[in-house]
Amino acid sequence: MRTTILLLPALVLGLHSATAQKAITNQEIWYSPAFGSERVGGLASMKDGLHYTVLEAEDKVPVVNQYAYRTGEKVGTILRGDQLVPAGGREPVEMDGYSFSGDEKKLMIETGSEPIYRYSYYAHHYVFDRGTKALRPLSDTAKSKQRLATFSPDGARAAFVRDNNLYVVDLSTMEERAVTRDGEWNKVLNGATDWVYEEEFTLVQGYQWNPSGTKLVYLRSDEGRVKEFDLTLFGHELYPSEYRYKYPKAGEDNSRISLHVFDVLSGTTTDVPIGLGLDDFYVPRFGFTDDETVWYMQLNRLQNEKLILTVKVPSLRPVQAGLKPVEIYRETSPTYIEVTDDLHFLKDGSGFLLTSEKGGWNQVYWCSMDGKVQRPITAGTYDVTGVQGYDEAGRRVIFTAGIQSPTQQGVYAIALNGKGLKELSPAGGYNDAEWSTGFKFFINTRSTANEPEMTTLHEGSGKQVKVLKDNAKLRGRLRDLALPQKEFFTFTTAGGVTLNGWMIKPKGFDSRQQYPVFMTQYSGPNSNEVLDQWDGRGYMWHQLLAQKGYVVVCVDPRGTGRRGRDFRHITYGQLGKYETEDQIAAAVWLGTQPWVDKGRIGIQGWSYGGYMSSLCITKGAEVFKAAIAVAPVTNWRYYDSIYTERYMGLPQANAKGYDDNSPINHVDKLKGNYLLIHGTADDNVHYQNAAEMTLALIKANKPFDQFAYPDKNHGIYGGNTRWYLYEQMTNWLLENL
Repeated sequence: MRTTILLLPALVLGLHSATAQKAITNQEIWYSPAFGSERVGGLASMKDGLHYTVLEAEDKVPVVNQYAYRTGEKVGTILRGDQLVPAGGREPVEMDGYSFSGDEKKLMIETGSEPIYRYSYYAHHYVFDRGTKALRPLSDTAKSKQRLATFSPDGARAAFVRDNNLYVVDLSTMEERAVTRDGEWNKVLNGATDWVYEEEFTLVQGYQWNPSGTKLVYLRSDEGRVKEFDLTLFGHELYPSEYRYKYPKAGEDNSRISLHVFDVLSGTTTDVPIGLGLDDFYVPRFGFTDDETVWYMQLNRLQNEKLILTVKVPSLRPVQAGLKPVEIYRETSPTYIEVTDDLHFLKDGSGFLLTSEKGGWNQVYWCSMDGKVQRPITAGTYDVTGVQGYDEAGRRVIFTAGIQSPTQQGVYAIALNGKGLKELSPAGGYNDAEWSTGFKFFINTRSTANEPEMTTLHEGSGKQVKVLKDNAKLRGRLRDLALPQKEFFTFTTAGGVTLNGWMIKPKGFDSRQQYPVFMTQYSGPNSNEVLDQWDGRGYMWHQLLAQKGYVVVCVDPRGTGRRGRDFRHITYGQLGKYETEDQIAAAVWLGTQPWVDKGRIGIQGWSYGGYMSSLCITKGAEVFKAAIAVAPVTNWRYYDSIYTERYMGLPQANAKGYDDNSPINHVDKLKGNYLLIHGTADDNVHYQNAAEMTLALIKANKPFDQFAYPDKNHGIYGGNTRWYLYEQMTNWLLENL
């Protein structure tokens, strides 16, 4: 009787909250700040490692404030936006971003930013002198905007790229000197990278300073043999315009690259020998180990051999011949090797750190500078997800990993000898840290699948000092909504593969009823969607669908990350095959649950996820009733060289792998409802993919729905576009699933 008395009020309260639950709208999610998270913006550690700066707003004026790591308290203001008035001007320039010179006496101010591709942009740059309060343009503002402006480490100079040429400015005189002169749009780039390097290697800045600021090593890309892609931009003009840029598709010609060192003091340029006999290769990372030694990473075109080499480039005299690269690292793979930012050279010159999955799991290695010793530092059945650096004073490696679970991420420290592993971040959830110079403190951002970000300040030992942002307002709003929790689960396919997933069930879920299922996924190589991490507006859209009666499910198939090399690399040469099998297996498993209406299972995805949903609705036609594909690859021959060949090899050598799992070749199997969405100005996954899919569906006489977003790129955003897109997908699901 006592149990019954206690449970009845709970049941009544549960029913009341289910019926009284406030409906979430796409307008709230995508076109209002209602579910936005507070973050610490423009965060930068200062040189002393005891203070950090943050870009904030005070009375609608942008300010760069200084805080003490030890207390988290504000100790001063470095710069106010209303101080940024150029000589002879009346109004301050807008501050889009800032960075410090090496001596912290100057700030580089960005203004008038214009995006180019995913990471790159144009901007005007100004130099603000903290002592004199003077603001001077880095270059003549009447000329084209610049890219990639940086201070030299000693603060005496700056460099930037304009019109595909690299320039150096003497900050004492503001005299500008051209390092290169042959740069030209769609022909030659100096100091900046081409589209495919930016997108697939995340290498945007194509030059680096040496430690004393007396030399620059820069990448030159000759795009002459790369074919152009033409985007039509409709705008509001009588006649559309064209945007043409170099885009190497799988199997096609890449840029010819070369590496050069410019000596600022002598004004001479030295060619760095690269390639080592290869005609086609990549240099995705490079820099200096000391003032006169350049290092670079080299991959062959198939990306299954990685070398790291060093070259001594003497100062104050040109050396065009006789330079000999020294190989300090070599790794080969029967499949591919990823490029990461986990490479760190120790300041004492004894060696360097990097990650490798050659032992089956991605782990941290210490390597000697003579190339003879490679010693693992971390070990275990988990993947290291990133190396954040080496604490020279504490002699410890700082890294992130999902040691407890592939769905979680912690921040860890370990000694060079592999001993003393310690978790520094709060336990559980997903953690990421921004470290101070010298690793004395870090600012940690932690979230879980059902809790938004908490930003906290910590000592280097892990001890928490202060909560900086708790997102209390958002947390309160979520509590008021009383949303159902995202739940994690695992299941084993008929083929014996155990997969991780999460699901959100409708409020007031009743296992005696049957619900339609909406599956969302990305599924791309080394990616993860099944994480104990706050998913922001995506999470809220899934909750909106749960309010409308759908069970929302996500499963990470084979090929995704955090579960070891073999789990990832099984998809090599046949992208889409195993991922599709696993998503179909997930749908079949869900269909065996008594609370699932197995005749109403749908799937959706964006980019690689759109590619997957297109394969699932065709190859899995007997299982899926509906699919939405946003900006999908539909034919791997149409995607870029670096990404596609990394996982598929060359189309000339693997035609079957390319064709067997391209959705255009499976449209005849389509039975369910299919919605194809694409931006016409997508520079990444070209609208050509949607056009090819459309032609294939028409040829097969298959009905489908389609929507194009004029002049929108791969992200399909701007104005109320995202609201419109998600409202469209929501309504389509209600009608078709």
